[in-house]
Amino acid sequence: MFWSKKPNKEELGELPLDKRGRKEGLALLKGVKKFLRYNDDLIGDEKKEQIAEKREAFATTLENPGAKRKELEVLAEELTDTCKKSVKDYKPSALKENIEVIFVAVVIAMGIRAYFIQQFKIPTGSMQPTLNGIVAYPTREMNPKAERNAPDDYSKPGFPRLLWDKFWYGRSHVDWVVEEDDVVLLDSEHFYGKTHFIFFPRTYLKTKKGQVFSAPGTQSRVFSLLNTELLPNPQYVKVAEVKKGQTIAKGFVDTGDQLVVNKFAYHWVKPKRSDVFVFNTQNIGMIQRRLDDPRQGSQHYIKRLIGIPGDVIEVDQPNIRINGETPTEIGFQRVMSQEGYYTGYTNQGTRKIELPPHKYWAMGDNSANSLDSRAWGTVPEENIVGRAAFVYYPFGHHFGKIE
Repeated sequence: MFWSKKPNKEELGELPLDKRGRKEGLALLKGVKKFLRYNDDLIGDEKKEQIAEKREAFATTLENPGAKRKELEVLAEELTDTCKKSVKDYKPSALKENIEVIFVAVVIAMGIRAYFIQQFKIPTGSMQPTLNGIVAYPTREMNPKAERNAPDDYSKPGFPRLLWDKFWYGRSHVDWVVEEDDVVLLDSEHFYGKTHFIFFPRTYLKTKKGQVFSAPGTQSRVFSLLNTELLPNPQYVKVAEVKKGQTIAKGFVDTGDQLVVNKFAYHWVKPKRSDVFVFNTQNIGMIQRRLDDPRQGSQHYIKRLIGIPGDVIEVDQPNIRINGETPTEIGFQRVMSQEGYYTGYTNQGTRKIELPPHKYWAMGDNSANSLDSRAWGTVPEENIVGRAAFVYYPFGHHFGKIE
């Protein structure tokens, strides 16, 4: 159900803690640890035991997946107050003030993110070209079968251009050249990805002799930058000998659009057709079965809202019809126009469906390459997080209001 009024403090306190709130909670624990270290000679054993008890209570609750904001706020205040009173003749110091600041940040972050806005980064290309996921641009020199917009050749630019590309496009340049004769291995031990600071996936390649290369982006994106002359069938043949000075991969990778989601709007009005919206995947069974860990119900998707409860959706390639009519909203019209990189709507086996109450239909603007409601069904009303409002980075692609 969608709220029709702003919740009071009691209602906000019953909301679950999100990832950012947990991160700030960990920062509070780290601040307490520093406080104890710097004031070790000023705090008696009894006070240390009291702090340890409060710290353990806060840490245990923070680890609980079902922890509520209100109980964390109470425990954080108790922990902070115990620290303040543990030093005789307490006077505010920079460190102690920092602990208080961190505590306030926890409360503010939990409150604002729980109700008003939240930041997201788009990892995939399901909404292109309206919104960019992480996009890799291989060169024809490396991959003759690269897309038509791929550059024929590529030379890594100088430092000023590197800085500008990073600032304006969120672009990172890749030029992996081996320093000695070696062997490239593409198994999971030597070619793998890691996600740093929640938003930043990075791919690593380690050769047999231990040379390490890395580039921003998921494995599937960086994979397309590999030199097909050295690795003609990297999907199947995952070993290749390379000579000193040879290039393993070359091109550039643009970061996914980073955007603000308005979580406040849908508390006042219901989602409408053509909104670009974010929702979590909890209780959407077909998505959960695709995840490595089925407990990851908080994973978020971004799509265009195609149909609302009661609508009859029909895909008639390259068009879409809602209740028997062609929609006039600009978002739909762009996709159906097949102009530029828009390819129109594809049915992927789903031609017509009527939406039940409290269920929504979501599809990506990159219809031919989007895993969406055609594959895993409807989005429950309670899963909707908010409306995508504004791209704040990078500046050179889609900066501004989202439509």
